Amino acid sequence: MPYSLEQDIRAANAASFGAIEIWVNKLRKFLEGRTREDLKRLLMDSGICAPSLCPFGGFVLCSEEDYRGRTEDLKHFLEVGDFIGTEYVIICADGLGNVSFEEAKRAYVSRLRRLSSVTSKYGIKIALEWFRELPPAIDIVKAIDDEHVGLLVDTFHWYRGDGSLENLKKVPSEKLLFVHISDCENLPRKELTDKNRLYCGSGIIPLVDVLKILEDKNYNRYLSVEIFREEYWREEPEEISRTAYKTLIDIALKSRVSIS
Repeated sequence: MPYSLEQDIRAANAASFGAIEIWVNKLRKFLEGRTREDLKRLLMDSGICAPSLCPFGGFVLCSEEDYRGRTEDLKHFLEVGDFIGTEYVIICADGLGNVSFEEAKRAYVSRLRRLSSVTSKYGIKIALEWFRELPPAIDIVKAIDDEHVGLLVDTFHWYRGDGSLENLKKVPSEKLLFVHISDCENLPRKELTDKNRLYCGSGIIPLVDVLKILEDKNYNRYLSVEIFREEYWREEPEEISRTAYKTLIDIALKSRVSIS
């Protein structure tokens, strides 16, 4: 997190990653003094694609005024994403608020259908990132019933929610658009926060089983290593990326799943 977008891209290339998920605040800073043409050239020179922009949020349970303001801000990044070949924007869930699930679901369906009508104009899909148990999210994306809206599964959030492999199996294959992958410390679920994330294979999350389930679903999209751990950030970006790549490949080998 302390490093620039340019450093991230070059480090990903050095570690043999083929893609990078662009952190939006880093993109904002990059564009303060550079152009989208500069970004595209940097990606091409590094042999890296940028399939997703992450994160955006606050679209569902906000006021109509806030929704419109957030949408206008998002359009700027959709234009950049379209130019560099981005496939997904990561939209963080707002939870369920202080309303019933049915009321919250209606809000998700209404707002994300509207938002999809915007993102789809740029050829970009919405991957909804859910932060707790998966069944409500599955119900919501099914109800949205839009080919441009699907689900992002984050292994840390999934494990913290309930870690149910059976619930993971219930995610419709056609609705699984993106995966964030990391491990975490062996702590009670209610105590887990992002700072407890670990490199793949260093913790308690059954990542081998998760990868096998993804393979059964014929998931052939991206695995984005996402670890918010300040201890790791003290290393140079190239070292962080190399360790992230090696530990991901090690887990894939254990699961006998091919990653390219």
